Amino acid sequence: MTESRTAAHDAELPYAETSLGELSLALAQHIASDGRTLSVSGVCPRCAGPTVSEYAYGLPGIGTKAPWPFRDRRAEDSPDVVGSEVHFCECGHPHPSMPPDAAFIGCGASWRVRTAETGDTPS
Repeated sequence: MTESRTAAHDAELPYAETSLGELSLALAQHIASDGRTLSVSGVCPRCAGPTVSEYAYGLPGIGTKAPWPFRDRRAEDSPDVVGSEVHFCECGHPHPSMPPDAAFIGCGASWRVRTAETGDTPS
């Protein structure tokens, strides 16, 4: 039996607003069953914590033309949020030195994805 090895979440890594640039990562993209949001999940490349970001349809920057409910959400017409947005660590752990007004609870890392595996199935 083969065991998958992944880095453990480094919860003690100090918070630092750090742009990691463009990376080749595998992130999953899922449309919510109600069609209102799209979530992107994966592992933060800085702290190795699991991270999930939600994007609402109809907001600038996510490639949609009309807000819910005026548009039918199907996998074939979902925007490529994985490849088009800046992603932030949202591991949910308040890393040491994280400011109280931080926009996201995580290690402070941000990155873009150069290539990604996406799964556009409803979650």
